[in-house]
Amino acid sequence: MLIDKISYRSLLKEINPAIKIFFMVITLTFLIVTNKKEVFLFNFILFNAIMIVFVKVKIKELLYLYIVPAFFIFTTALSLLWIKKDVMTFLFRSFSSICVVYALICSTPISDFDYVFEKLKFPKIFRELFLLIYKFIFVLFDVKDKLLNAQNSRLGYVNYKNSLKSFSMLVVAIFRKTAYYNENSVKAVNSRLGKNFIFIHKKYKKVGKEIFFVIFVCLINLVMVVV
Repeated sequence: MLIDKISYRSLLKEINPAIKIFFMVITLTFLIVTNKKEVFLFNFILFNAIMIVFVKVKIKELLYLYIVPAFFIFTTALSLLWIKKDVMTFLFRSFSSICVVYALICSTPISDFDYVFEKLKFPKIFRELFLLIYKFIFVLFDVKDKLLNAQNSRLGYVNYKNSLKSFSMLVVAIFRKTAYYNENSVKAVNSRLGKNFIFIHKKYKKVGKEIFFVIFVCLINLVMVVV
């Protein structure tokens, strides 16, 4: 997955994820409570710049990431335009908020979020499910690619009739394969740990120089919202 690849090459991946989540929550709060377009524009430019310079997101990748959110945003904007609501404020707020969220998830490997979940005392079952679901997303895509290549090599999609048959077989095979991998994963966990799950985290510094940048940006947002 593109976001996962980006997060592992990001220059910000070593920063404590708690600081990044705190920064995102505070920024999103400012974006929600205000209607000032300069606040939206400031954060949109800032976080896009962060993604390009520090997260190492290529322009092409950035545009690709915006395709799906943009479709839903513009679809909703059309309905707001129909009922004569403030469409421009909605567009500014939506795109700036999406940008902030992307800056977080593109700079933080998904597995690092468990560090924050542990600090917030999330239930262990939730953390286990979160990591297992994340793992099986990649298993699902890997199985799909292998089966699809096998079908294409046998001309499984050469015509409409074969395509329908091959697609139905592909769906069934994917579920069977993922069930098989799931069963083996459960056996592996039980054989090593009984019914417990081991959570391994990197060691982060509690506070680094990045906290000064966070405070500075939050103060700028606060001033623009209040004044």
